[in-house]
Amino acid sequence: MSEIPCVKCFSTLGVGSRMRIFEYLRKAGKATVGEIVDVVKLTQPTISYHLKEMKTAGLLENEKFGKEVMYRIRKKCPSRNEDCILSKLKFS
Repeated sequence: MSEIPCVKCFSTLGVGSRMRIFEYLRKAGKATVGEIVDVVKLTQPTISYHLKEMKTAGLLENEKFGKEVMYRIRKKCPSRNEDCILSKLKFS
């Protein structure tokens, strides 16, 4: 049986630090690792790990600008070609 859409995204956001990153990116629109470190108050390696997990789950996209990498929330669902339900929910 294939995985139910959204399960991977919701389970990825089940980690409090990732939820804080997600909420920050929703408000900011996009941010670098350094900007996220300043707001979330975790180390750079920890933030990078969480961003990698969130990107693998399909929650985030990134774009390189020279040495900087900007992260933003992915608008489309990674499982279906429609708007992501997470972009419509309020968590706080």
